[in-house]
Amino acid sequence: MQSNEQRKYLMEATSRYHNALIGSPAEEYLASRGFLSLNASGKLERFRLGYVSDPLPGHQMYAGWLAIPYLRWSPGQKWSVVTMRFRCLRDHDHDEHGGKFMSHTGGGVRLFNTISMLGEHDEIAICEGEPDTITAELCGIPAVGVPGVQTWRPYFRRLFLGFRKVFVLADGDKPGMEFARKVESSLPNALIVPMDDREDVSSTVQVQGPSVLLERMGR
Repeated sequence: MQSNEQRKYLMEATSRYHNALIGSPAEEYLASRGFLSLNASGKLERFRLGYVSDPLPGHQMYAGWLAIPYLRWSPGQKWSVVTMRFRCLRDHDHDEHGGKFMSHTGGGVRLFNTISMLGEHDEIAICEGEPDTITAELCGIPAVGVPGVQTWRPYFRRLFLGFRKVFVLADGDKPGMEFARKVESSLPNALIVPMDDREDVSSTVQVQGPSVLLERMGR
């Protein structure tokens, strides 16, 4: 259960880092991945992505990283932040430096972009990672993200049983397909949509355009 202090801390971090995004290396990264060119509807703003230029206490290790808040909505609390993930923007061997993505301490394993599950639609996509989830959303596909191929949890399945169809947008590599099959095996309404070899949702859309992704989903 999140305390009031934790909630305030994460809300302050989200606001501070989001306000530092414009003109930062994080914005350059988003542009290089094609997010800005897909943002004709302005939908990217609601993700409140940020840049850690002035870290709050406890976030010093993420200085210079992209900040990805996990937002939640409820009628009582309105918007809140339950955890935060960070993406390293430096060009180095991430396997030797703790990984490309790191999570806020004590955040646990959570689904990203669950607000998308509250819309009036009977289909939804599951992506591996926050960038692919954002890409799918910018292409008009309601999507949620799982933060890594090893982080699907059996109790997640209950959230998806009410949808007519769940598209599992799978990375085109062995871990990506193993992740997709694990999700498929736990959901009776799942359909795997694989990307090309060594491609993911973001790279597919960036190189081939949103129409290719939509066609693979039968849209």
